Amino acid sequence: MHTMNVRGVRTLLDRYAARCVNSILVATRIAVRVARSALGGTAREPRALPAYLARSPWLVAVCLAGLAGTGGTVSTAQQGSSVRGRVEIGVPVTSRRPSAAYATRAVTQSVLAPVSELRHVVVFLKNAPAVNTQPTVVEIRQRDENFIPRVVAVPVGSEVQFPNDDPIYHNVFSLSRVKTFNLGRFPRGESKSVRITKPGVVKVFCEIHSHMTATIMAFNHPWFAMVDEDGRFELTNVPPGQREITAWHERLGDTTVPLRVESGRATEADFVLPVPAQ
Repeated sequence: MHTMNVRGVRTLLDRYAARCVNSILVATRIAVRVARSALGGTAREPRALPAYLARSPWLVAVCLAGLAGTGGTVSTAQQGSSVRGRVEIGVPVTSRRPSAAYATRAVTQSVLAPVSELRHVVVFLKNAPAVNTQPTVVEIRQRDENFIPRVVAVPVGSEVQFPNDDPIYHNVFSLSRVKTFNLGRFPRGESKSVRITKPGVVKVFCEIHSHMTATIMAFNHPWFAMVDEDGRFELTNVPPGQREITAWHERLGDTTVPLRVESGRATEADFVLPVPAQ
């Protein structure tokens, strides 16, 4: 009788340990999928646990007990970190508009960059791994014969809409390799859109008003941001390691700084566009 009870208890424990084995397998598959999505890796999902674990459910139970003893904490060795900082424009920015066709509106002047120029700066992680990012919908309005805003940054797959607020026709087009399109002429109150399906820079123009220009920057990862009016930015959950952060301006080009991203620690990165000659 005593032997039967011991066997019965052992059978129940073996079944419980086997369930733990299955749970670990499922959890491992989920972890691999998350890692692949976050870092663009090519890790394979395990179809089964190693043979020595499959044959030894009690070893699995001991491992689980050890994990419970640590409070279930996960190593922070690979935690993403935030990169934040500030961008300043320290040189004159020239505004040019053609004088031939629009003499009354043409201006060529050189002034120190106003605060509004900071709205046209995009900061991003250079050479970042491709990661699926949720597309969005943004607007570039046509108002007072200008594109507003002149610069937008979006994930690949996003839709860019072009509402016409002017009492005249506009014809939005691009000859960029990333996205070539021609939306044709459309009047006030109407809007046409385009979907950006590849990463890169898309220069946008109006066929009727040659001084109108805009830029769409499309990324195949989530580590990018538009600078706010104070010049500040923040990139969240940046993978740790030796990285390069780039600040891009539509007229001043890009400036890149190297930095070390530490796991779980915020990193500072400040820019002056363009970097003065040494």
